[in-house]
Amino acid sequence: MKKLLFSAVILCFLMLCGCTQNAPSPQNELISSKWTASLDGGGELSLEFSGEPGDLSAELNLKNAGKDVTISGDCLVDSTSIVIFDSTVSQNYAFDYTPKGDTLEIKYNNSILTMQKQS
Repeated sequence: MKKLLFSAVILCFLMLCGCTQNAPSPQNELISSKWTASLDGGGELSLEFSGEPGDLSAELNLKNAGKDVTISGDCLVDSTSIVIFDSTVSQNYAFDYTPKGDTLEIKYNNSILTMQKQS
């Protein structure tokens, strides 16, 4: 009887203390990866995040026709959008995004760019 009771207690303990794994949120997947795209006209686009969710910064870089444009600064990310606060030009840039596995669709001014996960 004691063995049965002891086995039941151990089984209950294991069930209550079992490991669980949370599914990654779209924000965590987005900010933990570097994203790049090659544009039709030969341009290149990259998006990279640094810091922690409470103190996050982002850098969006576009290279095309010998020019290099960078939007960088503090950023906020929610489940559907990214806002980068670029203090060098006192401008905020907002992008809607949709993660799709190893690809990321970025929407800006009614245009959609598809980026690939690099890391």
